Amino acid sequence: MKALIRADASVQIGMGHRVRCQALVVALQALGWQCQFVVHRDCAAFSELNDRLIDDEREFLMLAMEADLVILDHYQYQASDIEKVYQQQTNLFVLDDMNDRGAFPARWVLNPLHERYSSRVITPLTGPQFALLRPEFSAPAEPVIAPPEKLLITLGGTDPLMLTLGILQSLLRHAFPVEKIQVLLGKNAANSEAVKAFSEQYGIQLAQGVVEVRPFMANARLAIAAAGGTLFELACMRVPTVFAQVADNQTRSLEEHVPLGWCQCVRFDDLPEAKRSDQIETLVHHVLLAWSDSAWRQASRVTAQSLVDGQGSVRVAQIIHNALVAK
Repeated sequence: MKALIRADASVQIGMGHRVRCQALVVALQALGWQCQFVVHRDCAAFSELNDRLIDDEREFLMLAMEADLVILDHYQYQASDIEKVYQQQTNLFVLDDMNDRGAFPARWVLNPLHERYSSRVITPLTGPQFALLRPEFSAPAEPVIAPPEKLLITLGGTDPLMLTLGILQSLLRHAFPVEKIQVLLGKNAANSEAVKAFSEQYGIQLAQGVVEVRPFMANARLAIAAAGGTLFELACMRVPTVFAQVADNQTRSLEEHVPLGWCQCVRFDDLPEAKRSDQIETLVHHVLLAWSDSAWRQASRVTAQSLVDGQGSVRVAQIIHNALVAK
């Protein structure tokens, strides 16, 4: 059985669509599926060797007819565009976050939030139990040897608003202990050379392009993170977090999770660049308070633990496989 995955990645789009689809791909491949990403040539710099590059969306529609399953994770596709894909391939699996594209047909829609979809969706998969996390998060939790001690800073695969450097500068101005800071940079993070130079100058621990992020999260007392798929990974690892919202499509997830009490949020995506430095100060203020508030952090960890179990990718792959292959 063959699955096509339509998902692009770039500095502007970010890496989140690609990462969560790859998590599902790994689970499908474990069940014997052949999987291939379909990527627009404009995003070729973020593609991999066996991806199928296209110049025109009509090429994708032709490919969809030949597949057994199409996985669509792309905000360029509005309801009318999704309808065209469905006409070519009724085994259509759509990943969604905002539920703002109107009614569209699909065999499955996945949203890790509690959203409602029209009757044109045959099987909606909604709620955090379906969050597509990388395979490392499905393993049993390691025994806790020592209490977590780091402030983890991870602004997504590309850090599109280039917030990391400003956050580090602000933390140091507020005399935050540098030995407690751990920075994770995505392989394609914007402004990475400046962040690395600053970190080296002040002795800040930094890792870039790491494959296994779970050990870093396991050692995090608190995190500053972008609120994409990392939100569900941090919940799975029970890490209290101050999220920096860097994209509009993160709004719904934050609206659902912040009121639960395990995380906080400071919004950046709706601000002009000139205003971001003030907002960074606001974020760091929240971080300093949370760092010192052990009661809040403990309650946050308890809440987060109840939300995401890390089995979403395996769970979803099995649902697809049972519907299309298993007897």
